[in-house]
Amino acid sequence: MSRTAVSLRLREKLGQEASDDLALAIDNAKDEMLAVSQDKFEARLQIVSAGLREDMSKLDANLRVAMAEGFSSLRKEMSEMRVEMIRMSFLFWLGQFVALVAALGYMLRGFAR
Repeated sequence: MSRTAVSLRLREKLGQEASDDLALAIDNAKDEMLAVSQDKFEARLQIVSAGLREDMSKLDANLRVAMAEGFSSLRKEMSEMRVEMIRMSFLFWLGQFVALVAALGYMLRGFAR
């Protein structure tokens, strides 16, 4: 770390030893201030990261619930569509059978005359 420089005029007024002591005191105060600031920053960072983790877990839970509800409604709709498709297929087959019987009846009447 760089050492604090004391101006030449201040060094002449205070003397060499006093200016060195002043520079050392300023450096110590700066180091202490940085340490306190770093501790406060780390404490705030831990609080914020804990809050973020909590928010992420809530979002994850909400997403899981929403996905489960969506999949449930999708399954229900697919089941209803399947039932409707089977019903329509049955009606189509029944119609085809009736049409086939009618065509055979018409053809057999034509041969009977």
